[in-house]
Amino acid sequence: MLQELFSIQNRLAAFISRDFQRSMYQHINWNKRLITIVGARGTGKTTLVLQHYLTQYNDINKCLYISADNPLVLKSGIYKIAQEYFKYYGNCLIVDEVHKHKDWSVDIKALYDAYPDKQFIILGSSVLNILFEKGDLSRRAIIYKLYPLSFREFLHLWHGKQSEIITISQLLENHVQTASKIMQIYPQILKDFKLYLECGSYPYILDQSPEEYFNVLSNTLDKVIYEDITTIKALKMFSASKLKSLLAYIATSKIPLFNIENIRNNLEISRDTIYDYFNLLKRAEIIQIIPTISKKVRAMKHSKILFSSPNIYYAIAHEMWKNGETGNVRESFFASQLSPNYPVFSSMQTDFIVMHKDNPVEIEVGGRNKKKNRSRTFNLPVFLKMELKQVMPMSCHCILQVSCIDNYKGFKPWQYQKLFRRKCLLVPKVQVLLSVTLDYQAPQKSI
Repeated sequence: MLQELFSIQNRLAAFISRDFQRSMYQHINWNKRLITIVGARGTGKTTLVLQHYLTQYNDINKCLYISADNPLVLKSGIYKIAQEYFKYYGNCLIVDEVHKHKDWSVDIKALYDAYPDKQFIILGSSVLNILFEKGDLSRRAIIYKLYPLSFREFLHLWHGKQSEIITISQLLENHVQTASKIMQIYPQILKDFKLYLECGSYPYILDQSPEEYFNVLSNTLDKVIYEDITTIKALKMFSASKLKSLLAYIATSKIPLFNIENIRNNLEISRDTIYDYFNLLKRAEIIQIIPTISKKVRAMKHSKILFSSPNIYYAIAHEMWKNGETGNVRESFFASQLSPNYPVFSSMQTDFIVMHKDNPVEIEVGGRNKKKNRSRTFNLPVFLKMELKQVMPMSCHCILQVSCIDNYKGFKPWQYQKLFRRKCLLVPKVQVLLSVTLDYQAPQKSI
């Protein structure tokens, strides 16, 4: 059995390129005994760990890679395979698609305790919830979340040219010079930006035409609904057709604000089911819920519901967004680039509020004709116009640089709750929701 698993591992590793690495690779502490990497399907988790295998080991006698949905693994079990491997061989076990194996956390915990000198790296879908599994891994695991490609990563992958990481402070204070430098590296950045919005969030863009890319992304969404979500044991009532109808509703809604009455009337499902479905889609990394900071609203009311990648809009309703208004696409892009590193909120007065150095920065995301409506608002149009101090071209540098931050340090919700209370931006009712949201968005979390 081990020989067959070795053969599979060698075949996979032979096709792995190390020319491009995700920014997250450098921020993972590969020395930890138990590492968990989660993320949406197609973000490159398998490639990431196999690059680590080739860099650190490149020897099946030192590290074994298995996929939990492999029939051999399903038949024998993770624990038995690891036990046999560690009798004669190496120091590290990598388990991919771990959520596909029944009671995987029990096996991992048992292995962790039985082999204190071995390392375990586990990969799974974001619907995987390690806190609610039977095996108590809460004090042992460090969790990293791999997001879709940032715009900077896409440019690096597409052109083979890497730009420097620029902080948001540099961006807000000196965006004109920053834009000029970026334009020198990527002179066709507007064309690149359009391509990224449509089909650039996932690494498999290199191997697919745009039409094939949309088919792959649509199939990925189906797999999440029909395979990944069904693995959640606490799920009581679930209708795949209703969930797909909800995706279509989000994809075709021109106003992304959460309106439960409209959703209930259109889809004919109960309030509780709507909230459950939104939670599922959020955990599955299909949507992002941007909460409001207004103290006059409750729970999800007036929150923005956006896809986690702008590409999903085109995969579900391509003609609508290709030929029409792209407001939701731009806002999805903006939120997806900032939320891994900064608290992002919706607002009744402006599109977004981003907390930066304990100060709220108001953001307007718009097209060529969108005007700056407040003195403290930064307007992010999608055209190149660098002469206005508070107008930042989204495609050229603002979002590019926001996506360049890539610090993967996460943040602690209670710190921002304290800040918000001091600034009178939140009330206790909203803080519970924000705790969940901010904690969920943290790229790295030690639990």
